[in-house]
Amino acid sequence: MSIERLDVWQQLLADPRKSLVLFEHGTCVVLTAPDGKLAEQATDLLKKFGPAHAGSWAGALG
Repeated sequence: MSIERLDVWQQLLADPRKSLVLFEHGTCVVLTAPDGKLAEQATDLLKKFGPAHAGSWAGALG
């Protein structure tokens, strides 16, 4: 992953109360209540809400 992509996300999400987890394939998870291990928290959120499929509400966001 490029450093430029990380820089863009950091500029977009410059709120010090939030954290972001950027995965290798480009998925970014914004944690509005970061606590503990951020990667585990982000992974749990991804598992909870599942993958984005074309035609679904989540797929429409991408």
